[in-house]
Order: sequence, then C-alpha cells, then structure tokens
Amino acid sequence: MHIVLVLAHPDPESLNHAAARSAFEALEQAGHEVAVHDLYAERFDPRLTGSEIHQHRSDDPLVEAHATELAGADGLVVVHPVWFDHVPAILKGWVDRVVREGTAYERRHDGGFRGLTKLRSALLVTTANAPDQPDPGDGTDHFWRDWVLPTCGVTRVERVHLSPVVGSTLATRRSWLEAVAERAEATFGRA
Repeated sequence: MHIVLVLAHPDPESLNHAAARSAFEALEQAGHEVAVHDLYAERFDPRLTGSEIHQHRSDDPLVEAHATELAGADGLVVVHPVWFDHVPAILKGWVDRVVREGTAYERRHDGGFRGLTKLRSALLVTTANAPDQPDPGDGTDHFWRDWVLPTCGVTRVERVHLSPVVGSTLATRRSWLEAVAERAEATFGRA
C-alpha cells in the first residue's frame, strides 16, 4: 500500500513529531510505502488563491505534487494538535488546496460528492492539552469524519487522541507512541 502521512506541528521536538515517526516506522515495518509530508518543514503555503477555486488546480508545484500523491494513495495518516477544537491553520489550508474538486472528489447533480481518490482508510492522530477525551461529535472529529474524508471516498476512519499532553510523563508518552504504532498497523494491516 502507498500511504501518505501528513504532519502539522511547528516544533520538531513535539509529541506530534514523535507520533508521526511511530506511525511511519510501524507502517514501514508492515511493508507499506509511506510518503511523509511535514507541512511546516516543507513551508506549505495554506493560502487558497482565487484562480485555484475556479481552475481546480494550482500554479504551486508543491500543491500539485500533494494533490497528485493524495489521489493515488491507498491510505492517509494525519497527525496534528487540536487547537481551539480544530486543526491548525496550515492543515486547514492543505485541505482547502489539496483535497479539491476534480482531484479528490467530484460533485454529483444532487449536491453530494463522489470520491475520486483510491483512499479507503484513514488514521487520525491528535493531541490536546484538554483533560478529557473528545466527544464523537467534537469539531475536529466532525471536520474529518463527516466532511473531508468521506468526500474523498474514505469509508474507514480511526482516531487516536493523546491527551492531556501538558504534564504527561515520559512513561505515558511512551505508551501513547506504542498505541499509535499499534493502531497504524491495525488500520492498514500488513502489505
């Protein structure tokens, strides 16, 4: 399987980066081909342009590369913090520019969507400082499960939520990273 892993956290020493490494290593050991995109390291520009809205393509080669790769991927892993009950702005911009009409989905005559990607499974790895696990209807979950992923044709969405990060012990973080690796392998299986 070809899996795209998208990471959206500005600090390379963060738990998000460690979680992305854990997922990557588990998937690679399971025999998958994994393309990692650290949006901050790549300096991904989240600003959607007016021409992109009308043309459903971009003059930015990085956006085009991401869109092409997403369309041909079998699986998706997204790792990000939850800030104010939502994804970081850079990741929202990635969705706006990459998960686009004509590449990731098409509109049906009834107003619905039909996914154009090969994606069928996705794993979300989220972190937060809030002490409680998110409700199934939290803003982040709703964004991914009810809008973005089904629009692309994804039928299976798994989520690992790590919280509260603030004040967590090294032992807790190690167990979280093990949980991420286990869920990654369980979500995508062995190649």
